[in-house]
Amino acid sequence: MVPSTSLLRTRGFTMLELLIVLAIMGILAAVGIPWFMKLMQRQALKAAAHDIQTTLAAARMTAVKLNAPVSVTILSTTPPIQFQIVEAPPPAPTPTLPPRLLSLNANAVRFVTTPINTNGAIVFGGDGRIMVTPPLPLQTPLQMIVEGPANGPVRNQIQINTNAAGTVKIVTPVDWQ
Repeated sequence: MVPSTSLLRTRGFTMLELLIVLAIMGILAAVGIPWFMKLMQRQALKAAAHDIQTTLAAARMTAVKLNAPVSVTILSTTPPIQFQIVEAPPPAPTPTLPPRLLSLNANAVRFVTTPINTNGAIVFGGDGRIMVTPPLPLQTPLQMIVEGPANGPVRNQIQINTNAAGTVKIVTPVDWQ
């Protein structure tokens, strides 16, 4: 039996069909790439905010563990943002640990507002509470606002609040841009 020419024609795709599929894929890529870039920038901003939150929480836990003051100093508010955790020196002859340094992605985030009345450092006491002069009322947070991307035209802001009790909380925007 000899196959008919009509069966041979229906086995493949025509050039027109392939071009239509490529055009559809191109349109989807043109729409999807900017959305994906925004998604990546938002995720980088969230990651930087969580790094700051983790740094503050680690300093608080270390202060409670050592029952001594531990400070988180903001070394740089311009990209790259840098924090330093400094533990209080223990009594001699116990050696002290070197200060720990945290650097954030320079393209992900920049500071808008740093905590006021802290002289660039947030100090957690041995009880885990914030040590500032004058003392903060319990409901008044030390507020940091970071925004990102650092070099983009549209920026989103995330707040990192630390209350007088030492609790660290991230407040993300409801509407992302």
